[in-house]
Amino acid sequence: GVLYLMEHEEEYVFTLPSAYARSILTIPWVELGGKVNINCARTGYSATVTFHTKPFYGGKVHRVTAEVKHNPTNTIVCKAQGEWNGTLEFTYNNGETKVIDTNKLPVIRKKIRPVAKQGPLESRHLWQHVTSSLK
Repeated sequence: GVLYLMEHEEEYVFTLPSAYARSILTIPWVELGGKVNINCARTGYSATVTFHTKPFYGGKVHRVTAEVKHNPTNTIVCKAQGEWNGTLEFTYNNGETKVIDTNKLPVIRKKIRPVAKQGPLESRHLWQHVTSSLK
């Protein structure tokens, strides 16, 4: 995927994690797993986010670890760990730490261009007839 932050003129290219269907014979749920890479050529920063799958016995669900790197200086500027849908702890290279509870963050609605102004391969434009039929 590509995310463009217009106010900063930054373009982030990223991969997506795998999604695994679990407990399909009882109460089904989806688990994310694998590595996600995020890169911004303009700033020189990159990040690797690892979504850890739950072990067969014990362990926790929704665990994630991450590392942010400044590529020109080969410096790791931040590490994170926790649960992607819960509490995350960020540790910076200056020793500072921050904790964020994702459940307490405000919900901000997406800003999306009208379908008529989207390119032919943009998701909402491409799938508009399917979405309409499903509704």
